[in-house]
Amino acid sequence: MTQKFSQTLRIAVVATAVSAAAIAANCGKSRNSGPSSGSSVDSLIPSDWDGTTDWSGSRWAVTSLPAGLSSDSNADLMPPKKFSAPPCGKASDENVPYLVRRKSFQGTSLHTSETILRVESIDELEALAGKSHSEQHGGCAGIEVISGPGLTSCELNLTQATSANITPPVYDETIKLSAPEPLFPQATAAHIIATMTTLQGLSSRYYSGTSGPAASTQVEAIFRAAYAGSSWPSGNVSTTQVSHTGIASTQPSVVSALSGTTDDDTIIVIGSHLDSINNSDQTNAPGADDNASGVGILAETMRVLAANNIRFKRRIEWHAYGAEEIGLIGSGQIANDYATAGKKVSAMLQVDMASYSSDGSSETIHLFHDDTNAILRRSAKDLLTTYLGGNFSDLGQHVTGTSDHRSWYRVGFPTVFPFENPAAYNTKLHTANDTLANANTPNLAVRVSRLILAFLSHHAGIVGSDSDYATKFAVASRDPDLKMAVLAYDQIPADVRPSGLTETGALAIFSAPQSVTSIETCSVTANAGTACVSDRLIGTEIVRENNPSGRKFFYIPFPADTVSTPGRAFGYDTSNSPSHGRTVSLIKK
Repeated sequence: MTQKFSQTLRIAVVATAVSAAAIAANCGKSRNSGPSSGSSVDSLIPSDWDGTTDWSGSRWAVTSLPAGLSSDSNADLMPPKKFSAPPCGKASDENVPYLVRRKSFQGTSLHTSETILRVESIDELEALAGKSHSEQHGGCAGIEVISGPGLTSCELNLTQATSANITPPVYDETIKLSAPEPLFPQATAAHIIATMTTLQGLSSRYYSGTSGPAASTQVEAIFRAAYAGSSWPSGNVSTTQVSHTGIASTQPSVVSALSGTTDDDTIIVIGSHLDSINNSDQTNAPGADDNASGVGILAETMRVLAANNIRFKRRIEWHAYGAEEIGLIGSGQIANDYATAGKKVSAMLQVDMASYSSDGSSETIHLFHDDTNAILRRSAKDLLTTYLGGNFSDLGQHVTGTSDHRSWYRVGFPTVFPFENPAAYNTKLHTANDTLANANTPNLAVRVSRLILAFLSHHAGIVGSDSDYATKFAVASRDPDLKMAVLAYDQIPADVRPSGLTETGALAIFSAPQSVTSIETCSVTANAGTACVSDRLIGTEIVRENNPSGRKFFYIPFPADTVSTPGRAFGYDTSNSPSHGRTVSLIKK
């Protein structure tokens, strides 16, 4: 896993003024940026509204049936086939060798502002990467190379990445399919550990070291072996090395692909990185947890699917990226190429460090918020709840580090990143001690493997499940008891106006029964029914001192581009199951 700096610097490599003690206390750890209790916005609730019906103000009215929807029936819940991705921008022409984005700690506080640095040579870039991964050198962060010799720069405004390019899964994640369930027990620790042992045996997988190219060749062999005994037609499965230009030319990435059975050109990407780093001694960087565990998980999912001859409607690709630790270069080039070519990547799930817990036993999967989309985090939560007994964390944690999902997020593709506990991370990473002996929770890696099997079954559409899905979907129901009030920007006093609300947007306030613990919304289209075609917005609960109706209230700022579109509201209960649902449309008076 690469990590980032954020300190204002005018030259390429400058040590920060952070003490070693401060870094040791905070490196890799998170801060919780979840919403406040919301009690200060109690006055947002209209005084004449008890939440038992929709509230119609002077600016907006709410209707349950958007144009084009005849009912809130199950027939309208079927997702559309595909959704086009936005094109990527042109490559930039930089007059300096490298431009690098980074974040860092300052003192004991995590700053999220970003600094773009000018780096004059490969040697300086490697030195910066080393400092970024070494606590004793004032690091605790990492880097992302965004342009340089032989590299292209291709980036959308990140605000676009949170709402654009949403493609619904083939099957709703809350419907338990029969086909994936027999696969889960077949994913075991033994095969993942075998892959980790093989990669650790290379001593180092540093991108420019003597084993840098060998690491790519070894991963290619591991992927090929994973499906060697399958019944997949030879023309439908492939593994290739993807060469990179510029600094990463010494270490190719490896891509395995399984073609879909339909003409749907949507792609699901499961990623990891294959390199390792140890700034103290680049010849001794075993990288077992970071990130032989990720490669092992990818190979294990491939093996299980191949052994059962499982096929999917959409194309699946497993990516093992080169040169991640020095700035996400391998994934950056591949993501840029996909975006420029207009490929339709509906979901990118990254695996990076998934075999460690501080107590040696926790199998909790933690979902990063940084550089990920709420809609895919919800998908992962739904799948974990549906199939694997829950046991996840989604607390709005922000950390200094990132991984290859960042490369896909910044060009507009939806991403999700299941991870170890970022608040109690593996302190052996980026050292000679990141070995299998210290990767103490292989069952966590097994759970991530099983999550991926479920993720692929729904997002790529496991073949042979249509009838099973239709039968179960026909009896699925959601209580529509979610009521709404909508306020315009200028109807809200400035001192209680929620952040994120713009003058052209609107504030939606939801009322729900006490059993509802969270509210989420997204945009839908007339032909999509309840299938989201935008990222999800997460509600903040309003804690009322006086609540005679006994109902719960939540607020969500609606951006201008979602106000005029049909939307879906989802209510989740204490078991994190979707208990309530309502399709709505806002009408401006």
